Amino acid sequence: MTVFLKIFGAVLLIAGCVLTYKPNIISNIPLSENQNQMIEVRVKWGFLIGLGILLIFYNQWSNWKLVVCAVLFFLTFGIVVARLHGIALDGFFFKTITLANHRN
Repeated sequence: MTVFLKIFGAVLLIAGCVLTYKPNIISNIPLSENQNQMIEVRVKWGFLIGLGILLIFYNQWSNWKLVVCAVLFFLTFGIVVARLHGIALDGFFFKTITLANHRN
C-alpha cells in the first residue's frame, strides 16, 4: 500500500509541476497580461504539488491529528512552491529584466 501511495504521490507531483508550468493545458483559461493574475492562475495547481509531496514523504497515518496537520502543512508548502514557480516565470525576474533593458 505504501508503494502505491508513493507512486501516486509522484504522479500528482509531476502533474502539479507540469500544470504549474503550463496552466492552460487542461482548460482554455485566457492567459492574462497582468503578472499577478498569471501567478494566481498557477497557484491553484499547488494543491497537487502539496498532495503529491504528502503522499511521498508522510508515513504516520495512524494518528489523525498528525495527518490533519501534515495535510495542511504540505498543501501550504505546495502552494508556496507553485507561487515561487509563478514568480520565477511571470513576476519579479521579468520586471527586473525589463527595467534593465530600458536603462540601457
